[in-house]
Amino acid sequence: AKIDHRFSTSNSLYGRFSWFGHEPFGTGFFEDAVGNSRNDDVANKNIVIADTHVFSPSLINELRVGLARQYFTFISASFGQGWPQKLGLPAVVPSDVMPTFSFGFTNIGNPTVGARGSLNWDFQEMVTKIRSGHTMKAGWNHRILQGNNRQSSNPSGTFNFTARLTGDPQSPAGNGSGLASFVLGSTASASVDRVLGTSQHAYNTSFFFQDDWRLNKRLTLNVGLRWDYQQKPYERNNGASNFDPFSRDPVSGLPGRTVFAGVDGQPRSFRKEDYTDLGPRIGFALDVFANNKSVLRGGYAIFYPSIFFRNNFGSFAGFANTTTSYTSSGADFAAFQLRDGFPRPPIEPQGSKLGPSAFLGQGASFAEPSFPTPMSQQWNLSLQQRLPGKFVLEATYTANKGNHFDAGGYEFNQLDNQYLSLGNALNDQVPNPNAGKVPGALGAGSISRSQSLRPYPHYQGINVNNPPSGNFLSNLFLLSVERKSSTGVTVLLSYTAGKVISDSLATPVDFGLIEQTNETGYQNGKFDRRSNRSVDPTDVSQRAVLSVLYDLPFGRGKHWQSRSGALNQILGGWQWNTIGTMQMGIPIILRGANNFLANRPNSTGVTARLEDRTPSRWFDTDQFVNPPNWTFGNIGRVLPDVRTPGTVNWDLSLIKNTRITERMVLQFRAEAFNFLNHVNYGSPNAGFSPGADGRNRSGSFGLITSARDARIGQLALKLVF
Repeated sequence: AKIDHRFSTSNSLYGRFSWFGHEPFGTGFFEDAVGNSRNDDVANKNIVIADTHVFSPSLINELRVGLARQYFTFISASFGQGWPQKLGLPAVVPSDVMPTFSFGFTNIGNPTVGARGSLNWDFQEMVTKIRSGHTMKAGWNHRILQGNNRQSSNPSGTFNFTARLTGDPQSPAGNGSGLASFVLGSTASASVDRVLGTSQHAYNTSFFFQDDWRLNKRLTLNVGLRWDYQQKPYERNNGASNFDPFSRDPVSGLPGRTVFAGVDGQPRSFRKEDYTDLGPRIGFALDVFANNKSVLRGGYAIFYPSIFFRNNFGSFAGFANTTTSYTSSGADFAAFQLRDGFPRPPIEPQGSKLGPSAFLGQGASFAEPSFPTPMSQQWNLSLQQRLPGKFVLEATYTANKGNHFDAGGYEFNQLDNQYLSLGNALNDQVPNPNAGKVPGALGAGSISRSQSLRPYPHYQGINVNNPPSGNFLSNLFLLSVERKSSTGVTVLLSYTAGKVISDSLATPVDFGLIEQTNETGYQNGKFDRRSNRSVDPTDVSQRAVLSVLYDLPFGRGKHWQSRSGALNQILGGWQWNTIGTMQMGIPIILRGANNFLANRPNSTGVTARLEDRTPSRWFDTDQFVNPPNWTFGNIGRVLPDVRTPGTVNWDLSLIKNTRITERMVLQFRAEAFNFLNHVNYGSPNAGFSPGADGRNRSGSFGLITSARDARIGQLALKLVF
């Protein structure tokens, strides 16, 4: 529903209110009450009031105030039905939803339960002054941001069953079965979270000045400067914690401790503020020959994306989201038997009352204090040329260089590479110097040698929480040709070629069946993040799009029209459209090594690219081997010369608009997607599965088993008024 009411005063006041609501709908592949579906409900509201005051033809003031409210609930279909106890699990396993069981093939359960809401104010003030050849604008923008979230991803626990517990402990590749471990109830690890909720708050403010200076009829300059300040988000009730690796726990006496926002001199946000975000803008437009046929444009600017996003909210461990992990004293030992439930009750959110030893023996989250704002530098140069035959040609070079973007986490408690030469001796059990000092498995009488050699052996993983170390660089060439004809034919051809290079970027986007999101994380994150630099996993090196629109020349006001009004109604108003898309595939992310350490296999040194590739063998799977135990794989983040299949797709539509009254039009549409029925293959299986000889043993490796949609046709009738 939308209400749009305009009214005029001497100040040109404008107001708008809009509302959107969606009844609960199920999501998931299987609509069942056990664990694979959930009910979602969405409601959005928006209010805007704007005032434009014209003091004189050369002085204008614009004031705008906006308010946006969003609310979203998502509840698993198994919520509130007591499934853990129905399955025979003891009461130590919370009864909220169906637990999740992961055993290597797939997961059983989709236990997410939660609600999200946001309330955002937006104030904008801008003054425009026109003088001589200058159009100058100065303004201020202030936003008050609030985000609320209460979300649990596994309120009744996630139970993991690995092949290690039923395999050869000296050589994990090619043996064992996660499903067999599941049948035996041998739980390798588990986790469960208990949730209260969180309310994030921050404000952004910025000032800018822009001058569009027309020097003469041929040249215009654009010069500006913007200053942005984005307050680091903080929890309104100080409901945040952080792991401090550089101090000592006063209770246990061990290195590292948990600190809490606003307690004992700790800040509300554990990341330092950044006051240096200056964004210059400079551009020009030149009529090269003073004939309005050749225009050269260029520009450079710096932009600072918004940081008010969940990846930058820090850790709520102990408050809104408290996760308890259950692990064994070694990878070859079960943490517990499934029938017995968790070895101890989950940690309930108690905030700072948990004290500095809150997560001793557990995993921890470390937010680095240095947190510069993500910065994007963009520059371009383009030539637009009018050609004979009503064609317009535009050629553009454009680049985008990004620094300090969210890179995904890496392991701060990583075993130093100098110990990897110990090999399988790292799996041996050794006396635990912290026996009895640490709760859980890490306080047992013995632990694995690899755990004992970690910087913080009394903690499991210490995740560096979304460090701002992601970088990218794109260089692109764009070419477009457009022709508009008085006969009703419009043709547009666009072509893009280039390359995007990055290291690790957390991209909050899911592209669907064939395209993939940007891979985050590192193979050797603490000691060698630089080697992660590669062609970006989302890179499309070439893409061309051709669109043709043709208003058929029949009916009233067209080249061929009839004296009969009825005949004009039947023959007139027809439009034919086609859009063709042709693009290269994207790089392949290949994983699956199994050697106690790496998930990337080794390359033999011979390219895996095939000249005669087929869907049954898209790349040479013989060119990958499992790395020796306790070594990193040598392939890169993506394969450098093997991509997924490209896309060739043509859509076709025929549209008939019939005017019934002055304000009412009946529209008929006949559309066909992929009307040529071209087979566009999906991505090949890139899951390497090593056997005992280190070679791949999976029959689906390198095999394509999916495709985009075949031809789809649809008819529609729409009344526009």
